[in-house]
Amino acid sequence: MSHRALYRQYRPATFSEMIGQEHITTILKNQVKSGTTAHAYLFAGTRGTGKTSAARILARAVNCEEPVDGEPCGRCRSCGISAGECADIIELDAASNTGVDDMRDIIEKARFMPLELKHKVYIIDEAHALTANAFNALLKTLEEPPPHVTFILATTEPHKIPATIISRCQRMDFHRLGVSDMVKRTEEVLQRENAHIERDGLLAIARAAEGGMRDCLSLADQCLSFCGNKVSTQDVYGVLGSMEDGFLFDMAEAILSSDPARALELLDQVVRDGRDLKVFLHDLTQHMRSLLLTKLCGHCSDILDCTEDSMKRYEEQAKEAGETRLLRCSELLLQAEGRLRTVTMPRALIESTLVRISRPEEKRTMDDLMERIEVLERQVREGAPRRTAMAEAIPIGEKPDADEYPCDYGFEEPPEPEDAPPFDIDEPARIAPASKPEKPSPAHQAKPAETAGSMSPQKLWKAILDKLGETERTMAVSGMYGKGSAINGNVLEVAFESEIIYRMMSAPGALEKVNGAADKVAPGYTVRMTQKSGGDDIESTGRALFGGAFRIES
Repeated sequence: MSHRALYRQYRPATFSEMIGQEHITTILKNQVKSGTTAHAYLFAGTRGTGKTSAARILARAVNCEEPVDGEPCGRCRSCGISAGECADIIELDAASNTGVDDMRDIIEKARFMPLELKHKVYIIDEAHALTANAFNALLKTLEEPPPHVTFILATTEPHKIPATIISRCQRMDFHRLGVSDMVKRTEEVLQRENAHIERDGLLAIARAAEGGMRDCLSLADQCLSFCGNKVSTQDVYGVLGSMEDGFLFDMAEAILSSDPARALELLDQVVRDGRDLKVFLHDLTQHMRSLLLTKLCGHCSDILDCTEDSMKRYEEQAKEAGETRLLRCSELLLQAEGRLRTVTMPRALIESTLVRISRPEEKRTMDDLMERIEVLERQVREGAPRRTAMAEAIPIGEKPDADEYPCDYGFEEPPEPEDAPPFDIDEPARIAPASKPEKPSPAHQAKPAETAGSMSPQKLWKAILDKLGETERTMAVSGMYGKGSAINGNVLEVAFESEIIYRMMSAPGALEKVNGAADKVAPGYTVRMTQKSGGDDIESTGRALFGGAFRIES
């Protein structure tokens, strides 16, 4: 006896057996119970989500003599007839019957009464493939069909269906299925087949199916054919051509730690293991997307469709990179994935992409400079040395010139205040005892606290940056290359020579944070950004941010 594919053998026979489409099955069951089914339906959704299965169940339900809660009973004469080949339930592939003559033939036959059942049901699959003339021929019949006829159009591309057709149908949109729903259904099928696939392997299969139950069962069937009735997670990855989750975490670690050599070694392992490079690149892109969503949303296992253990690993790894870096990694990997099918050397394309996203210091855009700042900040927080790939020219242990690094958050030590005591604050103070008590002179009395109104523009700007640096260190670093130029009423004007830093600091979100810090330092004051003429280019901005060690090689 020939083998029958799992997705065909275990196709849902009732609405209750369908998973993930309760918003549709509930409507259809209620219509069958009340006898208010529509004359035409449009079932739209991606592949493998149950469109054809729902159409077949509905065709049986409207013909059932004694439906049970809107479901076909499966016992009456009509259910027995409709379960097999039936002349009154006509399934058409629109891709093979696209012309106007085919539609005219359907319209002509629709006028005749059904031979065995109460209703004649036409299921037109891939309806978007019909020509414009075929749709026009179907219009009148679809709007006012004979009372014994029901049309069900199924499509994966509803945007290609004319609006005149859609308006004459009840449209039902089928959703992609969740990973947990597909895993549960696959486990039920495997139990009935006396087979077993490890849990992590089932999760990998469900994720690879991308929301389609048919694809999920097909992949499971393929794994059973490869390994027999006992399938390990490693076997699943071998069939799918993808890499294990642990490998993707290792690759992401190499990228985020700016170790291109390690990333290329791991890619070589992918090639030596005979895995599909396209699948690997897709999996890595998905992994970076998961890290970005975790960075932005925190705990989001429902969005990522992952286990709690995987969610914890995502959260731990997402801490190692900033949003800018993860976003850039995702974008470059997506670009590479789109180009992969057109290049003659896929491995070379992936290698160059991995090197590029592993070494942000070699790029020249403002986003890459911001990404580099994020890396430096993380190193400072973790207590790592501040010497980076951009500052390799500075010998370890040697302090650079203050003129090269004018940033308080970098190498320069903050200057001593003008009223600092004339002795080393690290040593005990040596104060000669006074011969007799003296009344302190006015010069030694405590100075009154300085108010915002009495500060110079530059001093007020520095106070605002100090407050801003408590929460937004990157912005505080960039803001130090602006100069408080004037105070007009309650508005502090800050001028920037660099056009790039000016645009960054004057963006609505950034300006809101700056004014929040200003309100804490000087209530009622706001900041307005201006730009001096002759803005800097990328190289000048890089030198402003990173000092004299910043170099751009041509």
